[in-house]
Formats: sequence, C-alpha cells, structure tokens
Amino acid sequence: MTAERAYRLLLHVYPRRFREEYGDEMLAAVSEMRRHFDGSATAFWTFVLRDTVCAAGRERLHSMRWLATAACGLLVTTIAGDLVTWTYGYFYHPYFEGVPVRVLPYGIALGLVLGGSTAMAQRLLFPSAERRAHQWMLASAIALPVAILFCSAAIDRAVTGVLPIANVHPRVLDVFVLGPARPQGWSDLAIQFAAMAASALVVRALVLMPRVRSRHAH
Repeated sequence: MTAERAYRLLLHVYPRRFREEYGDEMLAAVSEMRRHFDGSATAFWTFVLRDTVCAAGRERLHSMRWLATAACGLLVTTIAGDLVTWTYGYFYHPYFEGVPVRVLPYGIALGLVLGGSTAMAQRLLFPSAERRAHQWMLASAIALPVAILFCSAAIDRAVTGVLPIANVHPRVLDVFVLGPARPQGWSDLAIQFAAMAASALVVRALVLMPRVRSRHAH
C-alpha cells in the first residue's frame, strides 16, 4: 500500500464535511512533508498518526457543539423541573389542595430556563462570528430538548391513561417532570410546550443579542 493511499484511509477519521473540504490539501501537504522528512518511516507515520488522531478528535468535538448546547438545555431544564416538583411537594400544605398551577405560565417559566441555559452554552462553545452566521441553526438547538421532553410527557400520559397502575411509578417514563402543572388534556400539554418553546427562543435571542457599545467622541 502506498503512502498516499494509506493517508487517504487515515483521513476517514475526520468528519466528512471537513474531509471533503480540506482532504486534497492535507494529502498534498503530507506527501510534501514525506519527501523532505529526514527520519525513518516509523517516526514519520508515528507523527502523522498522533497528529491526525488529535486533530480529528478536535474536529469531531467541534461538530458536536450544537448537540452539546441542546443537551445542556435539556439537562438544566429537567433539573429545574425536578427541583420545582420537589420543592412543591416538600412545602405542600393542605390549604393548596385543588389550587392548580396554570400550564401557560409554567411552560413560559421553564422556557426561560431552557432558553437561558442553551444560550449560555452557545456563548461558551461558539465564537461570536459563528453565532451571528448560524442563527437559525443555533436557534434549532431549542427544538431538540422540547421534542424530547414533549414526547416523554406524551408517552407518560398515554401509558398512565391506559394503565392506571403506572401512577405508582410516574417517573419511570416521565423524563421531564411536569411538576405541579398537570395538564388536563392534550391541548393543555400542547399549550404548555408551545409556550415553553416560544419563551425559550425569545430568551435565547435576547441573551445572544450582540452588545451595542456606544462610542463617544472624546
């Protein structure tokens, strides 16, 4: 196997988009370096392999930043929902029996948590130039947590309705604890998550809004 063919195979550890954009240039650079390398073939390929693994790992992590921001929003919002539920149960008083928590404000409140946590993760992981260039892609990081949480809540509600004994273990399927706001029907569930998605997008946009610095002539 020739050195060129071996390196072409090695390039497959890079993400496909990166490989298609820079693969030919990298192959040419390695071929040129191989011609001018003074050491042994073993030393050369050890260096190439180590450099390729490190660089490809960075690129793989780089391409997963969008997923990382969505996962951060999902985790923080789930913890917030669990915390609200625990607090409500811990400080519960019979006086509040039958007092419902409206699904609309509850959804908006959790949307604030989702939008804020996702935006802060994007601020940490994405340079400002990429945040401006990929607004729609970054905003879609809100959709994944909302979809996962909605499907979890819908499955939990469906199973609980079909199998009442599921009430004994309500947290088995309920990845997202709905907390004190228990939707009475599918329309309530849809309203809660629609409000959550809308408020999350608004908060995310506000947090990532470029800061306008006023310049005064001195």
